[in-house]
Amino acid sequence: MQSLCNKFESEFGLKVFFAVFICRVLHFIGKQVGKGSSFPGKVVLRIFPDVLKELKLPETIIAVTGSNGKTTTTELIVKILEVSGMNVGWNREGSNQTEGIATLLLRVASLSGKVKCDAVVMECDERYAKKIFENVKPSALLVTNLCRDQLTRNGHPEFIGDCLHAAIEAAGGGVSTGGGVSAAGGVSVGGGVKLVLNADDPYVAALGAKQADVLWFGISPENGKQAHTGIYDDTVFCPMCKQRMTYTYYIAGHYGSYDCKACGLTRHEPDVEATVRDDGFLVFGDGIKMKMNLPIITGAYNFCAAVAAARAVGIDVPDSVRALDGYELTGGRTIRLAVGKDDNRREGLLLLSKHENSFAYDMALTWIIKQKKPCTVIVLVDAISRKYYTSETSWLWDINFDLLADDCVESVVLAGRYVNELAARFVMTEVDQTKIGYVADLSELREYVLRNTDGDIHAVTCFSDKVKLLKALN
Repeated sequence: MQSLCNKFESEFGLKVFFAVFICRVLHFIGKQVGKGSSFPGKVVLRIFPDVLKELKLPETIIAVTGSNGKTTTTELIVKILEVSGMNVGWNREGSNQTEGIATLLLRVASLSGKVKCDAVVMECDERYAKKIFENVKPSALLVTNLCRDQLTRNGHPEFIGDCLHAAIEAAGGGVSTGGGVSAAGGVSVGGGVKLVLNADDPYVAALGAKQADVLWFGISPENGKQAHTGIYDDTVFCPMCKQRMTYTYYIAGHYGSYDCKACGLTRHEPDVEATVRDDGFLVFGDGIKMKMNLPIITGAYNFCAAVAAARAVGIDVPDSVRALDGYELTGGRTIRLAVGKDDNRREGLLLLSKHENSFAYDMALTWIIKQKKPCTVIVLVDAISRKYYTSETSWLWDINFDLLADDCVESVVLAGRYVNELAARFVMTEVDQTKIGYVADLSELREYVLRNTDGDIHAVTCFSDKVKLLKALN
């Protein structure tokens, strides 16, 4: 097959034609069996490894990467662009590695190789971003954040920072000759991609330390009121020079106003900044506000990042804010729950929080406690990942479950296949052990919750367990 296609390519110049045709056929077939998001691209790249370089791409290509919030932020950017009148191609299925990007571009391309969109928005996996950008150059690159995430494959955030330094260079930006996020100094080289970076995250700020073309976003100091609440504190040391940093305030996790006296890494003044109000509104400069239907503080960062990315490609902040005002995400990151009927009806929220990512869990638990209403909290771990198999659960020990020792939490229900691992973790918390229940069999979860608990019901779990939880409770 390979030799036949090479012959067509050399004699007739039909590489792109066949690549697009094969992708369309496999995408159609794959959709019928649930494998249409990355498998077609995988096959095509095996046959034509460099075909993406030959596509005719639109001028506006926004790449989104980072530890948390990629899928949400990508959808928000697409919404802004579509409201502005653009036809947008994007990997809505979340297939964010090289094969998924290939499927996205080839299925929206004509047989001559012209991508039939005004703009492309690509969610890109942090470790695959360099490979993607070697073939597809973004006009803007947004990095949402960097934190401990999927340690079995990603290791430490500093390793991912090094990966993203290489990705920025591949995209057309400069990198420090010092060798990445773990090294200080160096001279910037290159240029060509607009970076959109989280000013409140020192790991992300290190990516832009030697870059000339950066648009910074962040949350206002008015929201910087809390102490550091995580189990660990990776950013006590500067990600660039390893010396101790100081914080003026924290906003969420390691986000805040930081300063390294040794190398000068400090929070940049954001070009796009928002204040989070208690009534659920996000307020930008000149009092421009929008209703945010994503209650957790990380949701505010996602909205702010999307507005910043849109500004990087020429869409004014007021127009972006109007496009997102009251917008309901289709991915269901926050889902309203209703369990029981009539007098025994209980309501609450399902807060999707990435397994193997303690930052996401901490933010969900913090939001629950801030409500100060009597509640039951369900923590479900039944499958750790939907993308690869692992039974490694050390990440549970990085989550600050002590937050649930608050008086407003009347019951905690631990559920799923990994209930014993959760139980072992909770023995080492300050949560009253008499408040904790255990349900390994999800078919028993609904009855247990209705019979043994009171108050609102808030559930915390991951995408891999979302459908299971909803089915068990309803």
